[in-house]
Amino acid sequence: MSLLVTALSAQAPLGYGSQFQVEAARMPTLAEQLGTLANVNDGRLGIAATDLETGKTVTFAGSHPFPMASTVKVAIAGAYLAGVDNGRFDLDQHYRYGRRAKLTASQLMERMLIRSDNGAADILLRAVGGPGAVNAWLSRAGVRGQRMDRTIARLVHDDRGWTGRRVPVNLPRTPLEVAQSATLNDDGQIDPAFVGDARDTSTPSAMVHLLAKLHKGALLSERSTEYLFDVMARCITGRSRLKGQLPAGTPVAHKTGTLAGVSDDVGIVTLPNGHHLAIAVFAKGMRTEWERDRNIALATRVLYDGFTAFDPSTTIASMGRTIAR
Repeated sequence: MSLLVTALSAQAPLGYGSQFQVEAARMPTLAEQLGTLANVNDGRLGIAATDLETGKTVTFAGSHPFPMASTVKVAIAGAYLAGVDNGRFDLDQHYRYGRRAKLTASQLMERMLIRSDNGAADILLRAVGGPGAVNAWLSRAGVRGQRMDRTIARLVHDDRGWTGRRVPVNLPRTPLEVAQSATLNDDGQIDPAFVGDARDTSTPSAMVHLLAKLHKGALLSERSTEYLFDVMARCITGRSRLKGQLPAGTPVAHKTGTLAGVSDDVGIVTLPNGHHLAIAVFAKGMRTEWERDRNIALATRVLYDGFTAFDPSTTIASMGRTIAR
């Protein structure tokens, strides 16, 4: 039984026919359910989802920047494949990988998206021109609220300095404080799960916007679009995140991201009615990675059930800033 149906049944008055129960009960909106899940101790969830066939969208903390971690590799892939489309690159061209090996761009792309290989990601990143080139591509694509500032190697290096530790500092409250936090010179000493470092972040809404435009073929050729999502469908990391609570066999093309105190998963989930749901769930803080993964899985299942079992126009009620239509 879906989470939404369970909640509906629990609220129905006893002693009446099933039709009256359905009409009389007030079904929680998706936003209310997501808000309950996201209200976790010592942590925060950012959620956005859009039905690409209807355009209906639900978000929670959708405009708040979260550390992207390796989900930024979707943008790296997009920037490189755009270069393939315009003749600048070729998926068969070779790049040096390590001291002796040479791999094709296609092999690097698969390592980056399927296994989240950081070395492969940085080779493709260097080929397109670095973080600035990725940001320029995102800007041309019309994606706002997502930025890349460091190579993956640098991001991981900075992350390792505080793995397992929390630094008791206050979260920045204003845009100015967030911007100033990005200039800290003690890289590796501050946990991005607890400090509002603006570098290498995305809002959930921006990530879903990027996924939606990619999936609809608005940014890449048909061949490159099919190639990208075919590779993402073979991702083997994060089995307990977006996929964790979905019915077996549900098609999911996704990319995970992980840092100390940070777990992310973003992608396209195919619903039973054939619709495609672009989803981004970012989790930071909480006690363990297991807890973050579990909350990502639960949020994804709420979205899956909500967009599958009911007409989104009747379930996505206005919740102020938490809903974007």
